[in-house]
This record gives sequence, structure tokens and C-alpha cells, in this order.
Amino acid sequence: MTCRFFAALAVLLGLLLASVASMAQEKSPKSTIDDVVKQCVDVVHRFPADKSDLSFFKKFDAFYNSAAGRVENNAFLDGDLPALYQFNKCMASQGFPLK
Repeated sequence: MTCRFFAALAVLLGLLLASVASMAQEKSPKSTIDDVVKQCVDVVHRFPADKSDLSFFKKFDAFYNSAAGRVENNAFLDGDLPALYQFNKCMASQGFPLK
């Protein structure tokens, strides 16, 4: 009886731990990518740029467009390229490489 009890308890505990672990890993992909985009925008804003490029880094913005399934940004001038590069580098380092 004692052996069966401990075996059943071990199985139950294993199932409980597996369900708790899967619940902890189930973070919605949208909130994850939203968080990473916000974090990488903050990285760009804090990047130590030259004085001539500083406004491009401070004004850089991006967001995840769930309807299009892609990250959009406001980089459209040549001066935005260094800020955009740092943003893309940050996104890739967080596991979200952008095309």
C-alpha cells in the first residue's frame, strides 16, 4: 500500500509540475514581441550617438503591428539608418531578427 501511494503521489506531483511549467512558459507571443520592441526602442534612445545624430536616436520609434504581423518604425531619412541599425541589432539579439 505504501509503495502504491508514493507512486501515485509521484505521478500526481509530476503532472502538477509539468502543468505549472507549461503555464509559466505560455506568454502570448504578441506581448513578448511588444515588450522586446519597447525595450529595443529604449536601447536606441539611450545609445551614445554623435551630437549630429542625437536627434535621430531620440526621435526613433517602433511598434508591433499585429494586423500586418510585422514591426513598424518611423525611420525614413538617411540619418535614421544608424538608429535603425541599433534597433535591428537589439531585436536580433533578443531572438526577433527583422527582415
